[in-house]
Amino acid sequence: MIQSSYSRYRSEKNPSSSHCHSERRRSFACERSSQSRNLLFAFAPVYLVCVFVAAFFPTLVLAQGLPKGWRRPTHSETSDDWRKKSPTRFVALKGDFDGDGKSDTAEPLVNPSKHRFAVFVKIGSSGSWQRIGDEIEMKWLGQMGIDLVKRGKYETACGKGYDDSFCAHAEPDYLTIETAAIDLFVEESADSMLYWDKKQNKFRTIQMSD
Repeated sequence: MIQSSYSRYRSEKNPSSSHCHSERRRSFACERSSQSRNLLFAFAPVYLVCVFVAAFFPTLVLAQGLPKGWRRPTHSETSDDWRKKSPTRFVALKGDFDGDGKSDTAEPLVNPSKHRFAVFVKIGSSGSWQRIGDEIEMKWLGQMGIDLVKRGKYETACGKGYDDSFCAHAEPDYLTIETAAIDLFVEESADSMLYWDKKQNKFRTIQMSD
């Protein structure tokens, strides 16, 4: 501000000093203006790259943080009206699913090359992803979601007596879970529970209804 006022003062007193190539010499103000323009043009590409990275960096981080070959469902793939009952559209959960005292994240992820999706849990303590259960055909994605199950005792499909096949692998009549679990469900239809088996130290799946 001081330099600008001083330059204006000199121009008013001596009009010829306002020209960059006067007979005396180039003024300091003109030199600084020329240098500023040169720097602006020199660093313009870098600036544009920085703006681009800043705008898209969160998206890049999310993409890089997922298991290779998998992506999150698009909004159009999870835009059915029934999903409005959940603020996350039944496609994201947080809870201590493995019982280590740290929050984990559960999400259905899509494998475009296989046209299938599956439920994954991102372990809070390590940041690694684990797939839980089988891969499911994409045609079911619009009808399926995940919901949080609190600790407690629940009657299984085997205990409800739906079919002998639900007891084929020694499934219990009742399942007691000590951590948060994941309910994988078909809207107004069957559901499975994805839970942490403390004895086997791994996630397991059990059918809860038909």
